[in-house]
Amino acid sequence: MNNSKIQPELRSLTGQIDEDLNDLAPVSGSFSHTLRAEIGVRGKEGADVFEFDVCSPEWLDSELNFYSVLPGGPRLITRRFDPEVIENYVRKRLMHATGPDWATVATRIGQWSRWEFEDYNK
Repeated sequence: MNNSKIQPELRSLTGQIDEDLNDLAPVSGSFSHTLRAEIGVRGKEGADVFEFDVCSPEWLDSELNFYSVLPGGPRLITRRFDPEVIENYVRKRLMHATGPDWATVATRIGQWSRWEFEDYNK
């Protein structure tokens, strides 16, 4: 029986349209950014895309002025948009997203992000 686990690895983390995270503003106050993470299997070629939103409590509060209910979805909430802190958070989550195959790993990552093949039917 093979007990090896697949370990995901972050290849890149950018804004939704390939922006450098340091160029996204504001860093504090009201903000919401969609981020794009390319994640693959450590030691192998290729990567899949996962997206998630990073927003501030102030942004959520302002949205609640227009909508009585907001879905939680794949959203990280933070008071300050700090690219290094966000990247470290993603890397830490990936350390705990191992599995026997890529589908299991991607499903675990999909608990806090949107996988590009999430709704893909074989």
